[in-house]
Amino acid sequence: MKKNSSEISEFLEIISGYQRSRVLFTLIELEIPTLLKGKKFTAKHLAKRLKIHPLAMERFLNAGVSINILNKKNDKFFNSKFAENHLVKGAEFYLGGSIKRHRERSYAVWGNLTDALRNWKYGETASKNPEDEDQGAEAMTEQHNLALLHGFELAKAFDFTKFTRILDVGGGTGAMSIALCESFPKLEAIVFELPQNIKIAADFVKQKKLNGRVKTVGGDFQKDDLPENFDAALLANFMAVADAKSNIKLLKQIYEKLPAGGVCILSGWIIDDSHLAPQTSVLFCLEDICWNAPDVERSFKIYKSWLKEAGFKNIKSQSYLEPTRMIYGYKK
Repeated sequence: MKKNSSEISEFLEIISGYQRSRVLFTLIELEIPTLLKGKKFTAKHLAKRLKIHPLAMERFLNAGVSINILNKKNDKFFNSKFAENHLVKGAEFYLGGSIKRHRERSYAVWGNLTDALRNWKYGETASKNPEDEDQGAEAMTEQHNLALLHGFELAKAFDFTKFTRILDVGGGTGAMSIALCESFPKLEAIVFELPQNIKIAADFVKQKKLNGRVKTVGGDFQKDDLPENFDAALLANFMAVADAKSNIKLLKQIYEKLPAGGVCILSGWIIDDSHLAPQTSVLFCLEDICWNAPDVERSFKIYKSWLKEAGFKNIKSQSYLEPTRMIYGYKK
C-alpha cells in the first residue's frame, strides 16, 4: 500500500509534539537564551560552561534551531529575534514565567487527560479548587508578562478614549489594566480579583506607579457585589471559571451598573462557531477539563447570546494578537 508522505510527516509531528515543547522548557531551565544575549557561541563553549557533553549539547542546540528559538551560522549559535525579545531574563516582556507555568503545571495535568475526560462534570469543580493551583497568586505571577502583552495589543485593537474607568473582572495581576492605563493616559481601572490574590495585583500596580489610577479590590463575583462607577468592563480569560447561568447573571449585573454607552468586553481563547479553530483555543478547552474547571472555552455564537440576554446591543467581535479574540457589546 502506497503511503502519503505528507500524512506520515504530519502524524510524526503530532506524536512528537511533546518533544518540541520539552526542548523549549529545557532551553529556559538552562537559561541558554540569557547566556546568548547579544552573543554567538559554539556548542563546545556552552557545553563547557554548563558541564554538558559537547556532542549532546550540539544536538540539543540544533533542536533549538529546529523549533525557531535559536539561529546558527557556521558553528556558532545565537538567539532568534523572538528569543532575544522574550526569552532573555530581564527583558521587558520576558515569557519565562509562562513557560514555567506550562512546564510545571499544565504539562503535568495533561498526563491525566483520559481520566479528566471521564470524570469531568459541567458546572462542578475539583475538591481542590483550580484557583489554588492554576489561578492562584504564583500561577498568575508567572503569566503576568503574557497578560501585559495582551493588554497592550487590546489597547491597539479597541479605542478606549471615550471611556473613563474600566472594571477588570478577575483581573489577575492587573496586567491588562496596567497596559490599558499606560496606553490611555486618561483611563482609570478597577481590578476585581479574589481576596487571596489581590495583593499580587496591588504590588504590580505599585511597581508601575499607577496607584492613583488603578484601584485593586478583593472579592468573589459569585458572592460579593461588584464595584461601582465604571463605564467599561473587561472579562479576560475568565468565562470558564463558572457555568453559563453564573456568567449570564454576572453579565446582567455588569449591564445594570454600566451607564448608557458603556461597553462590556469578553476576551480570550474564543473558538469559532465551528468549534474547530483556532487550534490553540480548541486545545485550551481540554486544558479547562484537565483542571476540572466548571466550563470550557465557548464560541462567538454562545458569548453573543449571553451578551444579548444580559441586554447588550450592537455586539461585535474581532481577533487581536492571534489566536486571542474578543467580543463586545454596548448598553444603549
